[in-house]
Amino acid sequence: MIEARQLALSLREGAEERKVLRGIDLEVEQGSWLALTGPNGSGKSSLIRTFNGLLSPASGSLAVAGLDLSVPAHRTAVRRSVQIVFQNPEAQTVGSTPAEDVAFGLENRGIPGAELHRRTELALARTGLVSKAEAPVESLSGGERQRLAVACCLALEPELLILDEPTAMLDPAGRRELFMLVRRLRDDGLTVVWVTQRPEELAASARVAVLKDGLLVYDGAPRPLFYDSPWPDTLGWEPPLAVAAGRVLLAQGWPLAELPLTEADLEAVL
Repeated sequence: MIEARQLALSLREGAEERKVLRGIDLEVEQGSWLALTGPNGSGKSSLIRTFNGLLSPASGSLAVAGLDLSVPAHRTAVRRSVQIVFQNPEAQTVGSTPAEDVAFGLENRGIPGAELHRRTELALARTGLVSKAEAPVESLSGGERQRLAVACCLALEPELLILDEPTAMLDPAGRRELFMLVRRLRDDGLTVVWVTQRPEELAASARVAVLKDGLLVYDGAPRPLFYDSPWPDTLGWEPPLAVAAGRVLLAQGWPLAELPLTEADLEAVL
């Protein structure tokens, strides 16, 4: 789905240019889940904006869904197959009800009436918002509004869904609901790039990529990241509860068949 080779990007800040991405090599397979993380200013948001053609790399190559993004016509096509959910739920709402909000993007695409209604109903059903279809958007919780943002993306039938720190403004219940919803969408075949600074979300992901100062400094499974690499401590992360407990058990000499990452892992170990 994504193939980046030596991807570099500079952004102008006043009279100067700042390098924000430095030689990124990254592949994301169709139907997979990549958790992308790094401190503020590491280049996360810039990188995902190259994936849908909003930013053009200074050098290197980038293909998304088989389309070379150095070709202007391809950037337009890619924007139809890549959708982004941002951090603030309220900033992504244009309709007065969820049904109206989902239909808005379809109307802009010129989708005819019967198909528009079918896609709207399906998107609301997949995100658990059917009962809220005609409710005032202002009455929705933060988690429901973020699920509505996902529904708006799903109605456009993307191949790739990017979520840019989507749980940053949600309470624990809302974070859990959104994370599990997107996991189910991935299980149904959608490719997901999940941007987060929450270690517990990284621990629950199959693959984690870490950016620092525009460099890709780690790309792999979460267990080696949390137990064998210096990056969690270097970046000042507070480890998830299960990881902290696993480290204590290791330090005390307990033989562990599998180092715990999630609370379910820890329960099994104990």
